[in-house]
Amino acid sequence: MVTSVGRVNGDHWADRLATDCPALLIHGTRSDTLTEAHAKELVSRRPHTSLAQLPTGHTVHATAPDGFAAMVSAFLDSLKG
Repeated sequence: MVTSVGRVNGDHWADRLATDCPALLIHGTRSDTLTEAHAKELVSRRPHTSLAQLPTGHTVHATAPDGFAAMVSAFLDSLKG
């Protein structure tokens, strides 16, 4: 567990900015892992990235599965040309 946590901590901006394909960041506004400021910074720095927020903790998909599914569905629908 310690090794796993150690690998997710750090500077990952190069990985995050490596592509500019459409992406959706679903942020739980009560997350103690990802701050709102960091989520907004990622969206502002990475082209074609959308931000959706729900009043949940970090595991949005687990705590608000219906809201999560609706946001993913709406994002995918927006990609249809």
